[in-house]
Amino acid sequence: MLASNAMTAIGLSYRAMYRSFTDNRQAVLEELSLGAPIKLVSQDILRESIRTGMQPTIDSAKTVGLVSLPGMMSGLIFAGVDPVEAIRYQIMVMFMLLSATSIASMLPSYAANKTYFNDKAQLILV
Repeated sequence: MLASNAMTAIGLSYRAMYRSFTDNRQAVLEELSLGAPIKLVSQDILRESIRTGMQPTIDSAKTVGLVSLPGMMSGLIFAGVDPVEAIRYQIMVMFMLLSATSIASMLPSYAANKTYFNDKAQLILV
């Protein structure tokens, strides 16, 4: 589950980042030509790509327990475990998924951001 959510987050983040750099190419080039540093130019694009990568996991976490009952929590309750204990385990699993997704969105996005620029701070879109 962790690996699946992490890979989904990375794919969505990369796709959103490429789309943002492509769509905002002219604005990025204008800011760079005016002397803006790479970090400032790509800050909003990075933030949006990370948000896009995390969105499915955040949306699924909103409904846990209200709309959907996850398999582990239901299985523990049917097995006779105290429902409060089952809910604690499910909350722990959701926090693990959210943290893995956030790490998987942030680290590769920041690493990939450098590949969009050369050492002369020029935008490169291949």
